[in-house]
Formats: sequence, C-alpha cells, structure tokens
Amino acid sequence: MSDIPERSAVIAGLRDTFTGVARFEVRPVDLEDARRRYAEEGFDFSPRLREFLEIYGEITVNWEWRERRQEFTTSVERTLDAPHGTPRNMNIYAKRIGRPVLPVGMVFSTEECVLLADNDDILFAGDAGIQRVANGFEDAVRALVTADWDKTFF
Repeated sequence: MSDIPERSAVIAGLRDTFTGVARFEVRPVDLEDARRRYAEEGFDFSPRLREFLEIYGEITVNWEWRERRQEFTTSVERTLDAPHGTPRNMNIYAKRIGRPVLPVGMVFSTEECVLLADNDDILFAGDAGIQRVANGFEDAVRALVTADWDKTFF
C-alpha cells in the first residue's frame, strides 16, 4: 500500500479546516500535459514532481488578509508562466538555500514563485528574496491562510 495521501482526502481536510475562511478551487490534473509543459520549459519531470502534482496540482486557495484577497495556486500553466519560475532562477534559488527546488505554484498578487524543495519544504521566491513557509503543502496552506510563517528572507 502506498503512503501517498489521497488527493480527495487532502482537499477535504483543508476545506474542513478553513470552512468560512478560505475558498478552494480544484481542477483535474492532466499529468501528461504537465510533464510536457515542464519539459518544454527545461525542467526534469521527476517522480517527486509527478507525485506532488498528482496530489496537489491544479488547486487554488483564496482568502482575505488585511482586507485584501490573497491567492495561492498550483496551476501548472500559471506556475510556468510566472516571471520567477525559470530554470535559471531555480538554479539561483537552489544555491541560495542549499538544496534543489522546482516551481510548483504562485502566490499573492506579486506572483511570488512557490518552490518545492527536495525535502518537501515549500518556499516563496521573488524580487524581495526567498522565504521558507513550511514543510509540506498542507502545512504551507495553513501557514499562508493564518499568516503564520517565518517571514525571514534567505
């Protein structure tokens, strides 16, 4: 039996946790299209990336913070169209934090790139720098919606 969480259980758990606080949009994941898009952008579609997208791909979370709408998405199209999500930038980010990373999403109106590190850490990267949010996607969503993460920059 696999230790990979079931996508529907993960989404249901997050929805239950944030009922009335955050809105979740979930679209079907087309892994073959995702593989093609990542390859076209110069990324290796590793088993780890495939697993992440299989569970967490194509999810958008919206919530209010300081009377402003916030958004966190793992949309493959939006991720790979983001200005900070290039292979060159991933190499720079990896050197700064000391571990390999891949782009897996976007967050905030500033289109910060959401990074997945090889140890399952979720980080942001953008013009201001890099911040670690949490270990694991579900904890990252919780940290974002509650604004409870270490906001120190690398």
